[in-house]
Amino acid sequence: MANDLSDFLRTVPPVTRVLLLGTLGTTFGALLNIIPPLLIVNYWPLTLFKLQLWRPITAFFVVMGGDPMSKLMEIYMLYTYGKDLELEKFKGYTADYVYYVLLIGSGIAGLNALTGGVAYVAPLLVAFAYTWSQHTPDRIVSFYFGIMFKAKYLPVFILSFKLLIEGQRSFLISLTGFGAAYCYQSLENARGQGRPSPWLQTPQFLKNMIPGAWSASTGLTTDPRNVHRSFGSAYYPGTSSVNGSARPGTGRSSGANPSAATSNTTFRWGRGHRLGD
Repeated sequence: MANDLSDFLRTVPPVTRVLLLGTLGTTFGALLNIIPPLLIVNYWPLTLFKLQLWRPITAFFVVMGGDPMSKLMEIYMLYTYGKDLELEKFKGYTADYVYYVLLIGSGIAGLNALTGGVAYVAPLLVAFAYTWSQHTPDRIVSFYFGIMFKAKYLPVFILSFKLLIEGQRSFLISLTGFGAAYCYQSLENARGQGRPSPWLQTPQFLKNMIPGAWSASTGLTTDPRNVHRSFGSAYYPGTSSVNGSARPGTGRSSGANPSAATSNTTFRWGRGHRLGD
């Protein structure tokens, strides 16, 4: 059992692994009353005036509201979209993915100062889903009740279900994730395809701290062109650079890649229903 879990975690890319383990640990710790929920959600007056500066960080690792099954489904979807982004859009560029998460997270935390939201897993999920849907807009997704549609409509369906099932407050909190991801996407396309705004250029200190590519078999490697996967390896030619700094994943998956355009992604939304590909 322990070896199976270790083998599974080894196949999860590093940033997604941190999000998955942190969210599971914090959420279950709160459910079991090991961690007081009021100590880890983000109340801005306590964060700013009592200098409880951990709150905006821990708020991204706890799921509030709903039954345990709903919480597990939300964590699973966060893991699924986060992993796909790390392995597809940001493949071989771990530092850029970390910077993306930091930018999106900052936007979510700032916008929720207006909504009063205190836990940020739900808006982070919507942000991941939006960015993923823009990267693979023509991929077919099967939603609850077997509804099938193109991936570019996925955020609309998620937000609609948030409104119908959890109410207006949950919808507004989740909407902040859409807003943050939309702003990121706009800056990414600000100067044309493949030439993002300078605001999205990953700081050099992050590139120095985090090696470029991830390997399921050997860990991190500094060669961003050679990306190893658990089922083999792929070599990616050097990307073009803007002002001396390469930015991967700015283009969408298109019909030039038939496997990406025709692959199906299946999710089921609702209590008691299992999520799966």
